[in-house]
Amino acid sequence: MLKHIASATIAASVLMSSSAVMANDWFVGATVGSANHGFKADEEGDKPKFKDTYTGLRAGTFINDNIRVYANLSQVKGTEKDSDEDGTTQGKIKNQELSISLDYVDNLLQLENTKYFVGGTLGYNRMKLNLNIDEGSTKINTSGKDNAALYGVQFGLIQEFTPSISAELGYRYSRMNNM
Repeated sequence: MLKHIASATIAASVLMSSSAVMANDWFVGATVGSANHGFKADEEGDKPKFKDTYTGLRAGTFINDNIRVYANLSQVKGTEKDSDEDGTTQGKIKNQELSISLDYVDNLLQLENTKYFVGGTLGYNRMKLNLNIDEGSTKINTSGKDNAALYGVQFGLIQEFTPSISAELGYRYSRMNNM
């Protein structure tokens, strides 16, 4: 059985329709980034890794001047092929997420239009994985679907361009115990 040891890295630009830090302001946005997944494939220590594109949507509101809450709907979908002297590893992954995030947002170094955020995420994750390992006489073909809880932390910067348009650059570490 595969044990999923995952981290999702989102170094993303996020465009939001409203990010002025005022209570009850709503915002929507899109996320694009890079996601890294690592798996323990067998008892011998094979650890295939996937690096794919992360895409998603988010919508939320500011509860007060410094706290925002938002829902995330996202997906990572990709393929990977790795060859070395021992053999070939091929895989396909589809990872979908529905989660809620809560961030603390504040001005960075008293700059009016640049803010930082730090927060946490809880949610639900659905993963499909097809993995083929060919090491000479040893062949492993496995596939599976699994649902699991997701949790993580995130931090980054927000740059406001206008009162209704901003971009974020951030990092998020997520853990899911699928498969």
